[in-house]
Amino acid sequence: MRTGLKNLFTLLLLTLGLSISAMAGNGADNYKLGGAWVAKVVDSPLPGQWSYVVVADPSGKNASGHGSVEIGFSTEAAFGYPYFEPEDTTSPLLVQVVKTGPDTASFYSIWYGLKELGPTSPVSHELVFIGISTGELKFVGPDKVHATHDFAFYYPSQDADGDGFPDEGETTPFVFQIKTVDTRLPLPH
Repeated sequence: MRTGLKNLFTLLLLTLGLSISAMAGNGADNYKLGGAWVAKVVDSPLPGQWSYVVVADPSGKNASGHGSVEIGFSTEAAFGYPYFEPEDTTSPLLVQVVKTGPDTASFYSIWYGLKELGPTSPVSHELVFIGISTGELKFVGPDKVHATHDFAFYYPSQDADGDGFPDEGETTPFVFQIKTVDTRLPLPH
């Protein structure tokens, strides 16, 4: 009889522990970075929108991603000065994200402005700028993020070592900040 009560008590404790763990998983600590997202610029005269997919490590606290710019920025149209040659297209963007708190994260992304070259050129495009965006994400729900982006654009000549990134110590001729609302693509029902 004592063994039966002991087993019942153990089962109740185990059930209670699992229930508490399940409830705790519904809070901000459960915000994960992975998924397909659409970022839309808000509160700015500059329109902008891009989409990206991030894949998180098993902890959900670090992620890498790839995306595309659907609506980009023209430095000349936005600021009245042609900082860079006009680009015909942009490359896909790459992003790294790391959680900094239960509902916050930091990110770093890079992409390139490209100018199409003629049919007689041995390469299809010329690099006209390197775009970098860094910033902070704040989860306001499991599928919604408010983001602050610090954009910096660099000339191709600012990558003397040819690794695809601006060299250490290079300053950018063009910087601005925007905010986005990022929404995770819903799962199908």
